Amino acid sequence: MVRSWVEYWNREEAMEGNAWIRQSEFIARRIREEFSFTDTDALLDLGCGRGHVVAALAPFLREAHGADTSVHCIAEAGKRYARIPNLFFHHLDPESYPEIDRLPPRGLNFIFCISVLQYYKSIGEVRTLIARAKKIAAPGCRLLFADLLIDYNIYKDVAGVLLGGMTAGIFLARLREIFSGKHNLYARIRSENPVLTMRWKDLEDICAAEGARLRRIRRNLTGNLFRGHALVELP
Repeated sequence: MVRSWVEYWNREEAMEGNAWIRQSEFIARRIREEFSFTDTDALLDLGCGRGHVVAALAPFLREAHGADTSVHCIAEAGKRYARIPNLFFHHLDPESYPEIDRLPPRGLNFIFCISVLQYYKSIGEVRTLIARAKKIAAPGCRLLFADLLIDYNIYKDVAGVLLGGMTAGIFLARLREIFSGKHNLYARIRSENPVLTMRWKDLEDICAAEGARLRRIRRNLTGNLFRGHALVELP
Protein backbone atom coordinates (compact mmCIF):
# COMPACT_ATOMS: atom_id res chain seq x y z
CA MET A 1 0.00 0.00 0.00
CA VAL A 2 1.26 3.47 -0.91
CA ARG A 3 0.61 6.00 1.86
CA SER A 4 2.70 9.06 1.01
CA TRP A 5 4.24 10.99 -1.86
CA VAL A 6 7.71 9.71 -0.95
CA GLU A 7 6.44 6.13 -1.26
CA TYR A 8 4.63 6.88 -4.51
CA TRP A 9 7.66 8.41 -6.24
CA ASN A 10 9.80 5.49 -5.04
CA ARG A 11 7.74 3.07 -7.14
CA GLU A 12 9.66 1.82 -10.16
CA GLU A 13 6.86 2.73 -12.59
CA ALA A 14 6.15 6.21 -11.20
CA MET A 15 8.41 8.10 -13.60
CA GLU A 16 8.73 5.72 -16.51
CA GLY A 17 7.47 6.12 -20.04
CA ASN A 18 8.02 8.17 -23.17
CA ALA A 19 6.07 11.16 -21.85
CA TRP A 20 8.61 11.71 -19.07
CA ILE A 21 11.55 11.59 -21.49
CA ARG A 22 9.87 13.92 -24.00
CA GLN A 23 8.89 16.40 -21.30
CA SER A 24 12.43 16.29 -19.87
CA GLU A 25 13.81 17.16 -23.30
CA PHE A 26 11.40 20.10 -23.50
CA ILE A 27 12.37 21.32 -19.99
CA ALA A 28 16.10 21.05 -20.68
CA ARG A 29 15.70 23.01 -23.91
CA ARG A 30 13.68 25.77 -22.24
CA ILE A 31 16.14 26.00 -19.35
CA ARG A 32 19.06 26.41 -21.72
CA GLU A 33 17.16 29.24 -23.41
CA GLU A 34 16.50 30.89 -20.04
CA PHE A 35 19.92 30.51 -18.39
CA SER A 36 23.49 30.97 -19.51
CA PHE A 37 25.79 28.21 -18.24
CA THR A 38 29.59 28.15 -18.26
CA ASP A 39 32.13 25.41 -17.75
CA THR A 40 32.88 26.85 -14.31
CA ASP A 41 29.32 26.36 -13.00
CA ALA A 42 28.07 23.63 -10.68
CA LEU A 43 24.40 22.63 -10.60
CA LEU A 44 22.21 20.52 -8.31
CA ASP A 45 18.87 19.21 -9.60
CA LEU A 46 16.62 18.32 -6.64
CA GLY A 47 13.99 15.70 -7.36
CA CYS A 48 15.87 14.77 -10.52
CA GLY A 49 13.89 11.56 -11.09
CA ARG A 50 15.63 9.38 -13.64
CA GLY A 51 18.11 12.14 -14.39
CA HIS A 52 17.07 13.14 -17.90
CA VAL A 53 17.12 16.92 -17.38
CA VAL A 54 20.37 17.16 -15.42
CA ALA A 55 22.08 14.77 -17.86
CA ALA A 56 21.11 17.04 -20.77
CA LEU A 57 22.61 20.05 -18.97
CA ALA A 58 25.80 18.40 -17.68
CA PRO A 59 27.88 18.96 -20.87
CA PHE A 60 27.55 22.73 -20.38
CA LEU A 61 28.73 22.70 -16.74
CA ARG A 62 31.83 22.05 -14.66
CA GLU A 63 29.88 19.54 -12.63
CA ALA A 64 26.24 18.47 -12.32
CA HIS A 65 24.47 16.66 -9.49
CA GLY A 66 21.07 15.02 -9.29
CA ALA A 67 19.34 14.07 -6.05
CA ASP A 68 16.09 12.23 -5.39
CA THR A 69 14.35 10.35 -2.59
CA SER A 70 13.61 7.46 -4.99
CA VAL A 71 16.24 4.73 -4.77
CA HIS A 72 14.96 3.24 -8.03
CA CYS A 73 15.34 6.48 -9.95
CA ILE A 74 18.82 7.21 -8.61
CA ALA A 75 20.00 3.67 -9.38
CA GLU A 76 18.67 3.84 -12.95
CA ALA A 77 20.03 7.34 -13.53
CA GLY A 78 23.47 6.27 -12.34
CA LYS A 79 23.51 3.36 -14.81
CA ARG A 80 21.95 5.20 -17.74
CA TYR A 81 24.28 8.20 -17.55
CA ALA A 82 27.44 6.56 -16.21
CA ARG A 83 29.33 7.70 -19.33
CA ILE A 84 29.02 11.39 -18.37
CA PRO A 85 32.14 12.05 -16.26
CA ASN A 86 31.02 15.24 -14.52
CA LEU A 87 27.55 13.97 -13.53
CA PHE A 88 26.87 12.57 -10.06
CA PHE A 89 23.74 11.22 -8.40
CA HIS A 90 22.82 11.20 -4.71
CA HIS A 91 20.06 9.65 -2.64
CA LEU A 92 18.10 12.30 -0.75
CA ASP A 93 16.96 11.20 2.70
CA PRO A 94 13.15 10.84 2.52
CA GLU A 95 12.87 11.78 6.19
CA SER A 96 14.71 15.09 5.79
CA TYR A 97 14.43 16.03 2.12
CA PRO A 98 14.43 19.85 2.64
CA GLU A 99 17.80 19.59 4.43
CA ILE A 100 19.82 19.56 1.23
CA ASP A 101 23.04 20.64 2.94
CA ARG A 102 23.37 16.98 3.98
CA LEU A 103 24.26 16.21 0.37
CA PRO A 104 27.93 16.30 -0.75
CA PRO A 105 27.87 19.11 -3.37
CA ARG A 106 29.26 22.50 -2.34
CA GLY A 107 29.87 25.80 -4.10
CA LEU A 108 26.77 25.50 -6.25
CA ASN A 109 25.90 28.18 -8.81
CA PHE A 110 22.47 26.75 -9.63
CA ILE A 111 19.97 24.69 -7.65
CA PHE A 112 16.93 23.50 -9.59
CA CYS A 113 13.71 22.25 -8.04
CA ILE A 114 11.42 21.33 -10.94
CA SER A 115 7.90 19.95 -10.40
CA VAL A 116 8.76 19.09 -6.81
CA LEU A 117 7.55 21.71 -4.32
CA GLN A 118 3.90 20.67 -4.73
CA TYR A 119 4.83 17.45 -2.93
CA TYR A 120 6.27 19.23 0.10
CA LYS A 121 4.10 19.20 3.22
CA SER A 122 4.12 22.91 4.04
CA ILE A 123 5.46 26.33 3.09
CA GLY A 124 7.68 25.96 6.17
CA GLU A 125 9.52 23.11 4.46
CA VAL A 126 10.11 25.37 1.46
CA ARG A 127 11.67 27.96 3.76
CA THR A 128 13.87 25.24 5.26
CA LEU A 129 15.00 24.32 1.74
CA ILE A 130 15.98 27.94 1.02
CA ALA A 131 17.82 28.24 4.33
CA ARG A 132 19.75 25.03 3.75
CA ALA A 133 20.49 25.98 0.14
CA LYS A 134 22.39 29.03 1.37
CA LYS A 135 24.83 26.72 3.16
CA ILE A 136 25.95 24.95 -0.02
CA ALA A 137 25.66 27.84 -2.48
CA ALA A 138 28.40 29.85 -4.12
CA PRO A 139 27.99 33.65 -4.10
CA GLY A 140 25.22 34.66 -6.50
CA CYS A 141 23.66 31.18 -6.59
CA ARG A 142 20.28 31.01 -8.28
CA LEU A 143 17.55 28.68 -7.01
CA LEU A 144 14.88 27.77 -9.55
CA PHE A 145 11.39 26.77 -8.41
CA ALA A 146 9.52 25.53 -11.49
CA ASP A 147 6.00 24.17 -11.96
CA LEU A 148 4.52 25.81 -8.85
CA LEU A 149 0.84 25.53 -8.00
CA ILE A 150 0.15 29.23 -7.56
CA ASP A 151 -3.43 30.44 -6.96
CA TYR A 152 -4.47 26.88 -7.76
CA ASN A 153 -7.60 25.81 -9.62
CA ILE A 154 -7.79 22.11 -10.49
CA TYR A 155 -9.78 22.57 -13.73
CA LYS A 156 -7.45 25.27 -14.98
CA ASP A 157 -4.48 23.11 -14.02
CA VAL A 158 -5.70 20.06 -15.95
CA ALA A 159 -6.31 22.28 -18.97
CA GLY A 160 -2.81 23.70 -18.59
CA VAL A 161 -1.28 20.22 -18.48
CA LEU A 162 -3.08 19.13 -21.65
CA LEU A 163 -2.50 22.35 -23.57
CA GLY A 164 1.10 22.34 -22.41
CA GLY A 165 1.38 18.78 -23.67
CA MET A 166 0.63 20.12 -27.13
CA THR A 167 3.40 22.71 -26.72
CA ALA A 168 5.85 20.04 -25.62
CA GLY A 169 4.72 17.57 -28.28
CA ILE A 170 3.40 15.00 -25.80
CA PHE A 171 -0.36 15.66 -25.85
CA LEU A 172 -1.37 12.08 -26.70
CA ALA A 173 1.05 10.65 -24.15
CA ARG A 174 -0.43 12.97 -21.50
CA LEU A 175 -3.96 11.95 -22.47
CA ARG A 176 -3.12 8.25 -22.22
CA GLU A 177 -1.51 8.86 -18.83
CA ILE A 178 -4.63 10.55 -17.47
CA PHE A 179 -6.75 7.49 -18.29
CA SER A 180 -4.15 4.93 -17.14
CA GLY A 181 -4.09 2.85 -13.99
CA LYS A 182 -0.97 4.74 -12.94
CA HIS A 183 -2.91 8.00 -12.94
CA ASN A 184 -5.66 6.37 -10.87
CA LEU A 185 -3.10 5.53 -8.21
CA TYR A 186 -1.74 9.08 -8.37
CA ALA A 187 -5.26 10.47 -7.90
CA ARG A 188 -5.85 8.23 -4.86
CA ILE A 189 -2.58 9.27 -3.22
CA ARG A 190 -3.38 12.89 -3.97
CA SER A 191 -6.79 12.61 -2.29
CA GLU A 192 -5.06 11.41 0.88
CA ASN A 193 -2.00 13.69 0.63
CA PRO A 194 -3.04 17.09 -0.73
CA VAL A 195 -0.49 18.88 -2.90
CA LEU A 196 1.08 22.11 -1.68
CA THR A 197 -0.52 25.18 -3.21
CA MET A 198 0.58 28.72 -2.45
CA ARG A 199 0.24 32.37 -3.30
CA TRP A 200 3.05 34.50 -4.68
CA LYS A 201 2.97 36.42 -1.40
CA ASP A 202 3.70 33.22 0.55
CA LEU A 203 6.84 32.69 -1.50
CA GLU A 204 7.83 36.36 -1.38
CA ASP A 205 7.51 36.37 2.43
CA ILE A 206 9.72 33.37 3.07
CA CYS A 207 12.33 34.61 0.58
CA ALA A 208 12.40 37.99 2.31
CA ALA A 209 12.76 36.26 5.68
CA GLU A 210 15.83 34.42 4.35
CA GLY A 211 17.32 37.55 2.77
CA ALA A 212 16.76 36.21 -0.73
CA ARG A 213 15.33 37.99 -3.77
CA LEU A 214 12.41 36.49 -5.70
CA ARG A 215 11.81 37.04 -9.42
CA ARG A 216 8.95 35.56 -11.41
CA ILE A 217 9.79 33.83 -14.68
CA ARG A 218 7.18 34.39 -17.38
CA ARG A 219 8.51 31.79 -19.84
CA ASN A 220 6.75 28.42 -19.83
CA LEU A 221 9.54 26.12 -18.62
CA THR A 222 7.77 22.81 -18.10
CA GLY A 223 4.92 22.52 -20.57
CA ASN A 224 2.27 23.13 -17.88
CA LEU A 225 0.86 26.40 -19.18
CA PHE A 226 -0.78 27.77 -16.06
CA ARG A 227 1.81 26.94 -13.43
CA GLY A 228 4.26 29.39 -11.90
CA HIS A 229 8.05 29.57 -12.13
CA ALA A 230 10.28 31.57 -9.81
CA LEU A 231 13.96 32.36 -9.54
CA VAL A 232 15.32 32.89 -6.04
CA GLU A 233 18.60 34.79 -5.90
CA LEU A 234 20.36 33.64 -2.75
CA PRO A 235 22.35 36.13 -0.64
